[in-house]
Amino acid sequence: MSEVGIEERIFRAALEILRKRGPLAVSVESVAAASGVAKTTIYRRFQNREEMLTSAVASVSSVAVIPDDLPTEDMIRWVLSHARDTIENVVGRGTLAAVVMDSDPEFTTLLRGMIRTTTAPLRDEIRARAQRGEIRRDLDVELIISLLLGGVVAEMIRGRPTDDAWVESVLTLVWPAFDAR
Repeated sequence: MSEVGIEERIFRAALEILRKRGPLAVSVESVAAASGVAKTTIYRRFQNREEMLTSAVASVSSVAVIPDDLPTEDMIRWVLSHARDTIENVVGRGTLAAVVMDSDPEFTTLLRGMIRTTTAPLRDEIRARAQRGEIRRDLDVELIISLLLGGVVAEMIRGRPTDDAWVESVLTLVWPAFDAR
């Protein structure tokens, strides 16, 4: 099997365990069992569990690239949908629980860094739109990002859907905070 195929299997297994059971459940042993890749093969690629987990998370982490020329309301809609998809399909409930409980401080630090990096373009875009007067100039960018991302997390905790109707409801609720009028 090719190197890429093996790493793909390792990452897929590590991320599935992470999503379902959290970072503490991700071990070389659990990934080997779930992926069918021998522990010795995993250790040849990664020095330890932390390196394997960091590489797996990095493999699916990407900077949010906001589509060009979206009106501000559509940008917020896109951000909510993107956050929902990332939290549900990449991070997962197991990871959310572990971060809230800080059960694996090293992983929590890794995830927070990843979130800062991946949301940087959003911060920049909101600031640029505020400077151009398209949205309120005094908008607290960090707070609005926390509200948008936190809304997705809260609904997941409550077991409520974050479908397109939910996205529209949130947009209706938060839009007055953006409006420059």
